[in-house]
Amino acid sequence: MSNLLVQRPNNIFSLFSSLKSINGVGEKKIKILEKKIGPYIINLLFYLPLRSVNRFENTSLKTIKHNEIITCELEVIEINIPPFNYKKKVNVSKIITFGINIEKNVRLDIIYFGRNTQYLKNIYQLGKKIIVSGKFESFNGLSQIVHPDYVLPIKDKIKIPKIENIYPLFEGVNQKFISKIIIESLDKIPDIPEWLSEKTIKENQFLSWKTSIKKIHLPDDIHDNSLDNIYRRRLALDELIANQISMKMLKSKISKTKNKPVVCESKLVSEFYKLIPFKLTQNQEEVINEIKSDISSNTTMIRMLQGDVGSGKTIVALISILYAISNGSQAVLLVPTEILAIQHYNNIKKLTENMNLEIDLLLGESKHVGSKKSRLELIEKIKCGVSQIIIGTHALFSKNIIYHNLSLAVIDEQHRFGVKQRLEITEKGENVDVLVMTATPIPRSLALTAYGDMDISSIKEKPAGRTPIKTYVMPQSKLENVLISINRAINNGDLIYWVCPLIEESEGLDMVAVNERYHFLKNYFKNLPISLVHGKQKQDEREKSIEEFRIGKSKILVATTVIEVGVDIPDATIMVIECAERFGLAQIHQLRGRVGRSDKQSSCILLYKSQLTQIAHSRLKILKESENGFEIAENDLILRGQGEILGSKQSGNIDFKFVDLHVHSDLISLARKEAEYLLENDSKYNKINILLSIFESNESIKLLKGG
Repeated sequence: MSNLLVQRPNNIFSLFSSLKSINGVGEKKIKILEKKIGPYIINLLFYLPLRSVNRFENTSLKTIKHNEIITCELEVIEINIPPFNYKKKVNVSKIITFGINIEKNVRLDIIYFGRNTQYLKNIYQLGKKIIVSGKFESFNGLSQIVHPDYVLPIKDKIKIPKIENIYPLFEGVNQKFISKIIIESLDKIPDIPEWLSEKTIKENQFLSWKTSIKKIHLPDDIHDNSLDNIYRRRLALDELIANQISMKMLKSKISKTKNKPVVCESKLVSEFYKLIPFKLTQNQEEVINEIKSDISSNTTMIRMLQGDVGSGKTIVALISILYAISNGSQAVLLVPTEILAIQHYNNIKKLTENMNLEIDLLLGESKHVGSKKSRLELIEKIKCGVSQIIIGTHALFSKNIIYHNLSLAVIDEQHRFGVKQRLEITEKGENVDVLVMTATPIPRSLALTAYGDMDISSIKEKPAGRTPIKTYVMPQSKLENVLISINRAINNGDLIYWVCPLIEESEGLDMVAVNERYHFLKNYFKNLPISLVHGKQKQDEREKSIEEFRIGKSKILVATTVIEVGVDIPDATIMVIECAERFGLAQIHQLRGRVGRSDKQSSCILLYKSQLTQIAHSRLKILKESENGFEIAENDLILRGQGEILGSKQSGNIDFKFVDLHVHSDLISLARKEAEYLLENDSKYNKINILLSIFESNESIKLLKGG
């Protein structure tokens, strides 16, 4: 299976023909469509409607309500179409109509802003009877439709579709154009072989992939587009099968038979256990045994370690590294930021200071602390095998970095990295075990789809002695109360984090910026030392600010989310997050996890700036009531969707078009069975190639296509 290269079969080439092949798509439109939807027919077929409307559900002017769609027959009574004036900012045309038959006394105004006046004169004539369809509005006591969707002679009533899709729009296109080109693209769908098993089709009463796509775009009922409709479920299942096959193929590609498995009886680990001044939790020990078993097996490990904030993942990773290097090989710890790399380096050096280990820090060329010569010497140490544990950022898998004998890659905060980076680091050694870590627990349904190529270990138990964090939610208007509380805490020797969403004020965004808040706090607290940290600072400037805060030289650290992961300062006991409604649940939970790292009582204050929406209120309520990252992650999936939870880097992995994991999680086990069925029965990979080509936007499939 690992030898399968995804190739596009000839019989589906029409799905990958250019949008230029559709009537009405010229040079101007093609540029817009390619940017917003994609270059091919298949991209257009996967451009899903927001909803469907029944244009003939409301036909009476007497019973229609504000903002509902109405389709009604009218008589034109008065026409007010002023001559078009280019100098005027707004040209308003009004056509006064009345209903006919039993509604002949009910008035409806049709309004246009800045439309071509000759066009309007052509379609509206006094006394003419027409049929109009559009959104009904009640404005200052008058009934009106602004820019109706359809205006036709009554005899052409049949041209108005009963059920019509409403698609998301962007500049340069309207509903009629999008609908037209999508409907035309349906004719280009070829007949393709069925990849689902007969049993699954029969039990679920599924129609074919082709029919299901057509039903989504040409619905017979407004519910044909609902997430739980049989057509959407069929397409979601297909997408999940493609996902599961690609995950299995990716695992097969990464997973290799080891020439010589590591024997995990490690003097280094025994020595380390004697040095650490605390006892590991039972949960940590269980996970260490799972990793130890993988490292000592005859196939390479691909395992995810997920744990809540402060659950002790780093110590588990370090013990795993010690097991891996016991036979004289090397291990790397890959992290997304310099701040986190430096912190891990300092912590690991401190924990192992009496163990005579060669531990090095490798940052990008421009971020290296020291001379160019010292960096070249470090690269040589790695190449010769002198360096045993190398901690660093993306520089770890740079082309010019050669390892002597890399056996384990630990990837921290893995949601910042894509599948491609995972592959690149494994290619730096012969049989590299991979352990990826995340402090953002992944909901089960998401883990099975985004990380189906991995085994998963979870740490849900926190180390003893941690006091629960108290979370408060309050409006920005209570800022003065917050400042009084903070002043009291500082006098008691506590340190304060203060997080803002922006670096600088931005016109049009009603959000607090760190620079603005930093100067405000400096002025408010007068002689109190305050530090500032954000992503635009130079590395040494950021490090200095964090170090001054760590040792208590500064009492407040004003920061952006650059401190979201890894910053570990036990004396910090209060986290203030401004514009909390702008952040996701998981992100706030991560930020909150910067406090509560000692036996002191810690607090997190979530300030919101404006009237909260229902979703924002729900999110902040969840955070106030729960400290369980796994529970929070499940709620985040429901409220925000899979792409946002995984983050921009990982969302390419899970860029589902038809699947909503909250609604379709019951299809995952079926998708796994169908994937197995296909891999067993499609010996020439004909159907698999069709399926994976159709869903090739998945990042894993793109990598497999590239070999």
